[in-house]
Amino acid sequence: MTEKGKKKKFLFAGLGLAIFFLISAGLAYGTNLNDTITKVFKRIYPAAILAHGYISIADLDQARQIARKLDPATDPNKVFEELIKSREKMQLARNLHLNFDSGNFSDEIKFYTTGRKQKYDQFLNDYFSGDERLFQNYVLNPQVYDSLLKIKYNSNFAANNDAYNKAENVLAKLDSGQKFEDLAKTYSDDKVSGQLGGDLGFVNAGQLLPELEKAVMSAKVGEIKKEIVISRLGYHIIYPVETAQQNGQKVWHVKHVLIQTQGYDSWLTTQLSKFAVWRIL
Repeated sequence: MTEKGKKKKFLFAGLGLAIFFLISAGLAYGTNLNDTITKVFKRIYPAAILAHGYISIADLDQARQIARKLDPATDPNKVFEELIKSREKMQLARNLHLNFDSGNFSDEIKFYTTGRKQKYDQFLNDYFSGDERLFQNYVLNPQVYDSLLKIKYNSNFAANNDAYNKAENVLAKLDSGQKFEDLAKTYSDDKVSGQLGGDLGFVNAGQLLPELEKAVMSAKVGEIKKEIVISRLGYHIIYPVETAQQNGQKVWHVKHVLIQTQGYDSWLTTQLSKFAVWRIL
């Protein structure tokens, strides 16, 4: 075959390949077919391209399907925007070196299921076809990344100066001899426990937010912790009053004062604005 013939053959092959991909892209975007080929293309073709990675059409379809089960009146465009935001938060957490590992998932899932395993299993069956991986991918992992970002933001005391000073003031009043219960009623942003003097009652492992539980379990029982505890909600002064045994399990009697922080949403919006997003759909 002559060089000219080779070039012509190559040109036709390239044109045929381009037409093939254009047709397949049209199938991926424009159909709801369930055949294997369409499913493959929907996993390949992007609905949106982000700075690091992309959201496939299959990802978007799955997210919308779950959202419709949770709320039939949900706006599909809002689901798309939330999915994009979720992936952006994931990337932001990685950029800030807030590494997610299996321990984060285990702690979070324990918080979801402790004392309500039957309801959790029913929830999975009703909305996620019994597939915990779907729940992890579309609900739990984004929530864990969000909590890591909130803790990162709350760790910046300068950005949360008013809340931090308020928490420090509560600690100072405790040091001066004022009663924990009275201060909780006056200062705690947890209005339910605050009216009970900060009393959370007896809790099992898994019933507190993971980051708060770690602080409680490492604190000295019977003493107010002298350091401010940072959680996704804000700042806590914790008081592990005592431990006991219930149904063969160790439980903790805990009191706390919560001082909520402000400004996370604004900070997050600024951070996420740095990411470029190309919405194809």
